[in-house]
Order: sequence, then C-alpha cells, then structure tokens
Amino acid sequence: MSQILLPRMDRSNVLLFQDLYFSKKKTQVKSTVKEAACVICDKSLDEGISVTAKKMGQKMRFFCQYHLPNDY
Repeated sequence: MSQILLPRMDRSNVLLFQDLYFSKKKTQVKSTVKEAACVICDKSLDEGISVTAKKMGQKMRFFCQYHLPNDY
C-alpha cells in the first residue's frame, strides 16, 4: 500500500492519494494423471489403438479394441 499526502497552497485542504494492493496466494493444482492404456497389453492411443474405459467394481479399467470384454 502506498500513500501520498499533498497539502494545497492555501493549506486549508489536504489531499490524500491512496493505492491499495491485494495480493493473492497462488494455489497449485495437484493432480495424478496417467495415460489411458489397456490393462492387458499396455497399448495406448498414441499407437493408433482405440481405448475404452469400463467400470468394474469400484475401479475404472481401460481396454483396447482387441481386449474389450464381450459383455460391454
């Protein structure tokens, strides 16, 4: 914060100029990211293979186009 006090020539009025600066703390985003790859053969999208996600129980599993379960 900065302030400037300026008296007038006639000294009857005084001006106060004030700047307020509020700084914010930068928050860091924490993330755990993994590449989507088939759980069986470990092939991924960068090899030109399509990968599909399927929820099995409480976990998400990824399967390539060759190992996708028949009941899907």
